[in-house]
Amino acid sequence: MLENQVYQFLTEQGFQCIPDEFCGKATVTVSLRISDHVVKLLLVMEDRFLSLPEFLLLEPSKIGKLAHVNIASTEDTEYGVICVNAPESVSVNFDQPLLLIKDSLERHIALLKSVITNSEWNERELLREFYSNWLFLCNKEQKPLLINFSQPILQRVDVYEPLEKVPYGLHSYYVAHPSDSEISNLSEMHFAIKKSKRKVAGKAVVIPIDDLTPAPNSNEQIEEWYLNTINSLPDATLRQLREQFGQWRNKHYWLVFTAITVDKDRAWFAIKLDCENKKTLPLSSSKLNEWRLTPICVRVFNQENVVQRGGGSTSLADKKVAVVGIGSVGGEIVHKLAAAGIRHLNLIDQETYQIDNLYRHMLPQAYIDLPKSMGMAYQCHAQFPWSDARCSVESLIEFSENPHLGSYDLIIVAIGNPTQERLFKQHLLDQCVEVTTLNCWLEGYGIGGHAVLDVSGAKGCLLCAYVDLVNGCRGLQSNLNFIEANQDVMKSIAGCGNQFISYGAASSAQTAVMASSLAIRYLEGKKTDSCKVSWKGDNDDAQAENIKLTHRYYHFKESLKKLPLFNEDCDVCNH
Repeated sequence: MLENQVYQFLTEQGFQCIPDEFCGKATVTVSLRISDHVVKLLLVMEDRFLSLPEFLLLEPSKIGKLAHVNIASTEDTEYGVICVNAPESVSVNFDQPLLLIKDSLERHIALLKSVITNSEWNERELLREFYSNWLFLCNKEQKPLLINFSQPILQRVDVYEPLEKVPYGLHSYYVAHPSDSEISNLSEMHFAIKKSKRKVAGKAVVIPIDDLTPAPNSNEQIEEWYLNTINSLPDATLRQLREQFGQWRNKHYWLVFTAITVDKDRAWFAIKLDCENKKTLPLSSSKLNEWRLTPICVRVFNQENVVQRGGGSTSLADKKVAVVGIGSVGGEIVHKLAAAGIRHLNLIDQETYQIDNLYRHMLPQAYIDLPKSMGMAYQCHAQFPWSDARCSVESLIEFSENPHLGSYDLIIVAIGNPTQERLFKQHLLDQCVEVTTLNCWLEGYGIGGHAVLDVSGAKGCLLCAYVDLVNGCRGLQSNLNFIEANQDVMKSIAGCGNQFISYGAASSAQTAVMASSLAIRYLEGKKTDSCKVSWKGDNDDAQAENIKLTHRYYHFKESLKKLPLFNEDCDVCNH
């Protein structure tokens, strides 16, 4: 039996332990002394350990409130669940269970020594882990309260009921939503509140806390924690709470608390108060008798939390970017820029979305026959709640007449038309428009893709990528290309009217990711010089079609590496 092996092994390693049983399962209990406390750690045996074995702390209340230890009970036995690592974050050696158990035990002991012997660190960690500890008190079966607040100030908002018989989506949550929200009118959150005629379930009061105390150990301590928190509020806040929000009566209140924990991190959490009859908000122990207090999990639905949690940056929110060409590459670029947190996107394309586009464009079937720019703008608003994407149905040449080109932080051109792209560059030069551009294009047959970042005022420009490397003059084809010029690379299924360049969604997505990553680095100020970047694919499809490839393709070994753009023979850069 494994428990006997564990008992013998740990005893040989110098630990004091005994085999036992807990809830019908075999266990091994390890006893040790930390400071003035006798600590008992219980390991419940498993047939096979596929994650870090979990030791439970017995009688944790005798030691005091400890960070990273959540108290629970089973069959009247109190124990502490110790968080030493996220279970999936550690790669374990399941073939050596005894060594794995010893490693886990040492991790548990090291953590307990820190929280028991270092009170200052323990207090700091209790605040850092406040939200996690609060979640431990909440009913796991109950969905969190969605809140959409941008400012942690004392305020009152309506709480909307979820729709009946809707098990998923934003319609299935209680939502606290202020009237001055910056969320897009086309976002799902807006429709979930304004268009579905939800009933108001009650009121939510947001209460900022200056001095946060650790979360209570159990639900039985919620009332005490609540009263202590209310009584510790500044006099001005407490007076405003009583005068402005404590006069109306209701059966249900959601008190949403917010406070800075550690390292300027902000926690949001809530208590729901329920009463049989309508009463005023209870702000003292004498008025709390008829109320039931329930800890509630809160999911913050504001720009700062949602964007950063998704890997985006709020520092990009005010950047203004134009994307010309909303095809398979441009559409992906728009999606990546919006996901990065860029709100102000101007999408430009004169073409409509067709059935032929379905298998390499990210727009769904619902947008067929709609202008691509309009469909992609709608898609941005639907997925990214704070998007301010706009659209324009026009070509690059028509867009060039826009008198406000210089107002953009970046113009991305993804039309795959070198003639129009060079003409647009020449227009910027002739009109002395100072604006950074990024041109990107995809070559057929999965052979590769390219992006050119032309930073305004920096050395190197788009036309450097059009210098003929043989004669040093400006050419008509990019010197980055992997397919030789003057070849028929188009394919046709039903004659001339249905010609197309052969490439798949993976190739367009790879080009878009490469280009959008470069664009984001520039907008973040991490890339300040003009550069070029290419990715190189396999050549088997091109060879099957007898497509000739360039000298650069066969000798190119710097995929996705950002290379200097400047060419000393460029007639613009050396003018």
